[in-house]
Amino acid sequence: MGTEALNSSHAFDLYIAKGAGAYVCGEETALLESLEGKRGIVRAKPPVPALVGLYGKPTVINNVNVITLATVPIIFAKGAAFYRDFGMGRSRGTLPFQIAGNVKQGGLIELAFGVSLRELIYEYGSGTASGRPARAVQVGGPLGTYLPESQWDIPLDYEEYAKVGAVVGHGGLVIHDDTSNLAELAQYAMHFCALESCGKCTPCRIGSTRGEEVIAKIREGNRR
Repeated sequence: MGTEALNSSHAFDLYIAKGAGAYVCGEETALLESLEGKRGIVRAKPPVPALVGLYGKPTVINNVNVITLATVPIIFAKGAAFYRDFGMGRSRGTLPFQIAGNVKQGGLIELAFGVSLRELIYEYGSGTASGRPARAVQVGGPLGTYLPESQWDIPLDYEEYAKVGAVVGHGGLVIHDDTSNLAELAQYAMHFCALESCGKCTPCRIGSTRGEEVIAKIREGNRR
């Protein structure tokens, strides 16, 4: 659909494409393949999408464009400086955090970078749905990091999380209480990785499968 920008003479066309549904299509080149109606397979680089992208044309692409576009109205309305004043360090602006898992009040909430997991769990999520103590929070999606309570006061921004080997990712949070089996969750994560791998590179294709087998053997040994 055609859209005018700020009632000016400038306009752009906005098209909505239904995704292929595969996890690998979050990778930029697999996403391009999906947009072109092909199977979601990672492209070899170079060339990079900025030079040869959608239908062979230079393309700026990432898998959080919806989040990016959602920030445009407030920036147009109040200016770049207003939006930049949110956040901390090099992580400026806001991020929609998705609170899920064993939580009393899940949902989507947009906050400035710098909020803590403890605030998100208890002030916005109202604690666990089970009423039991929370044990760990998975941050950054299916292949993200499980953070223990000792790390729940670290400000949620890209740089601070990188210091402890964690990732913010797209802001997805899954809360687990003290009855959760973390070894089982680790095995599930490896299984998910093996299942969703596009199979293009050996470390992912073989490593994820071996990783699942190793965790399964460890769990079996602990049960004996």
